[in-house]
Amino acid sequence: MKKRLLFFLVIFLVNSVYAQQDNLYNSQNLVVNIDVSSEAVLKPTSSNYNVMYVTVNLSHFPYENLNQEIINFEVSPEADMENNAIFFRWDNPDEKIDFGYNARIRTGNNIIKIREKIPFPLKNLPDEVKQFTKPGEIIDSDNKEVVRLASRLAEGEDDLYVVVHKIAEWTKNNIEYNLSTLTAEVSQSASWVLENRQGVCDELTSLFIAMLRSLGIPGKFISGVSYTNSTLFPQNWGSHGWAEIYFPGYGWVPYDVTFGEFGYVDPTHVKLKESFDSNEPSAQYRWVAKNVELETKGINIDTSLEEMYGTAKDSIKLNIGVLKQNVGFGSYNLIEVTLENLEDYYISSELYLSRPKELEINGNAFVNVLLKPNEKKNVFWIAKLTEDLDANFIYTFPIMVITLNGLTKSVSFKSTITDIVYSFEEINNILEQKKEEEEKVYSRDVGIDCNIDKEEFYAYEKALLQCKIKNTGNIFLENLRSCFENQCEEFDLGITQEKNLNFSLEELEEGKKESVLSLRNADVSKAEYIGYDVLDRPEIKIKDVEFPESVNYEDSFTIEFLLSKESKSIPKNVVINVLQNNFEKIWDVKELPNDRLFVLRLRAKDLGKGTNEFNVIVDYEDGNGMTYETKETFSVELVNVTLIQNIMLVFNQLAFNLEKIPSQLFLYIFASIVVVFFIGMWSAFKKRIQR
Repeated sequence: MKKRLLFFLVIFLVNSVYAQQDNLYNSQNLVVNIDVSSEAVLKPTSSNYNVMYVTVNLSHFPYENLNQEIINFEVSPEADMENNAIFFRWDNPDEKIDFGYNARIRTGNNIIKIREKIPFPLKNLPDEVKQFTKPGEIIDSDNKEVVRLASRLAEGEDDLYVVVHKIAEWTKNNIEYNLSTLTAEVSQSASWVLENRQGVCDELTSLFIAMLRSLGIPGKFISGVSYTNSTLFPQNWGSHGWAEIYFPGYGWVPYDVTFGEFGYVDPTHVKLKESFDSNEPSAQYRWVAKNVELETKGINIDTSLEEMYGTAKDSIKLNIGVLKQNVGFGSYNLIEVTLENLEDYYISSELYLSRPKELEINGNAFVNVLLKPNEKKNVFWIAKLTEDLDANFIYTFPIMVITLNGLTKSVSFKSTITDIVYSFEEINNILEQKKEEEEKVYSRDVGIDCNIDKEEFYAYEKALLQCKIKNTGNIFLENLRSCFENQCEEFDLGITQEKNLNFSLEELEEGKKESVLSLRNADVSKAEYIGYDVLDRPEIKIKDVEFPESVNYEDSFTIEFLLSKESKSIPKNVVINVLQNNFEKIWDVKELPNDRLFVLRLRAKDLGKGTNEFNVIVDYEDGNGMTYETKETFSVELVNVTLIQNIMLVFNQLAFNLEKIPSQLFLYIFASIVVVFFIGMWSAFKKRIQR
């Protein structure tokens, strides 16, 4: 039996680092414990040696700023603070020296609140800041390719925050994070990173700073530790590098281009050192000795979380929607995320779009959005649904947008085999229309109200679309051009005036459709999308007829056939009539939304001797009452009939025929048969007497 069933199937979201992220990132405060240790070994090169002293300047240590407070700090062995470094000294040391410190630090989730536009390019920088606009060995901001790219990215911008954001965004999106030996073992220059488009956090940060310095924007390289839940690293806490950028009137603002944190860093960041260039050593050694070499070891940093409390407030209002609630297999769809800055200062937020594997995103699933004070902004993704789906299912696809600090919003859309399939060009045109509508500010002052008299009609019909256009603004709109399905009209529309437009829809291809009414002039770009369904003519076919070719008198047998719904539209008022000389069977079905099997059980003794022809006649209608018919004929032969069975068949046929005779005629015939019977009996009796 062939039967098409529809099931509901929800496709669950794929796992993502954001969906499983820790609460550390959006905690208001963390208490972090850091143990820093290292050692150096004195190796005599001769039996005649001596060591007067050894000194170490350790510049890798925490100090207080907006986002971190020192709770406890213990140095071992005792040391002095000199020139922003911990100064250790050993007189006449033994074979090995050990040094380090333990620190407990409270970090915060704070942001430097830049409320007004800072003009770009920068002028009149303080002398102590100017040095951070110079090129370095690694941060080679004088490289011509670095200068060229930075200038192109900043071209035409006069807002410092926008320029810095553009440079950060380009670096994040175009440099691949790669833990190869070329970048992990030796810090590469910014120009090398630009040429090879790969690097680790140090390299990404160096290129970011180099591009900004080439534009006269001061930048520092920051070393420290941070937390990550990436599987690329064996431990969650580890050494990390980011940047601080100078904003006149506000000071140094942190940017972590690797993590996508622009204008802030989360509380897992612990700052331990700031540098002019990224290759500056964390520890400097000096010794006075005879016939002795000093073998230094790397600095070990052991970080652990002791406490976390509070939750950072949400400074962004987030919403998500899809353009089409239903699309067909293989269709494109548009995902729109609306962000609103609830604060009166600049905010940057990275968004991640989490979706099922059946949904492919055109572009990057990560985007970083800059919001000016109290600004609203829309972000769009074009997504393509796979074609490899089961036609028997109704699918639901959930989509979630997630921010770095854990704010989430979700939406879903459905898909079946019969839904409209939108091409990339169609969805992209809608996206461009939305953008144009936002740019042309008078678009919001034009109202479009459309009604179609039939949302569902057959291809042989026509539908009427009525639209009302109203000028709700305060300017006279000239040369408005409206178009619908190649039917165009141009008109003017005064303030508060309305225009009624009528369009016809006819001779359309079958299937679910969507047409657009566009309205344009120099100041307005508006569109209204009208959905409707063009139905095909209903069609039923009789299939898979099963019957015995021959039967014996005492047999019982079955006849089966399938009514196959061949059209997308649903046949209505279906009447199935099975006819045979001595038999008639009728089924009435209100509608046939799916294929349906019919089974008829019969006795061979109800047939006639020899060939018996069966006719299956199906009459049905469409939604408008137009009638249609389909037929199927087949035969069953009654074989091996004995004399007695043949007599019984005659009587059966006679009884069947009698049922069709009117009652008075029936009585007359019956009386005649009785008379003939008695005459026959009397003749037989007389012959017997004569013998």
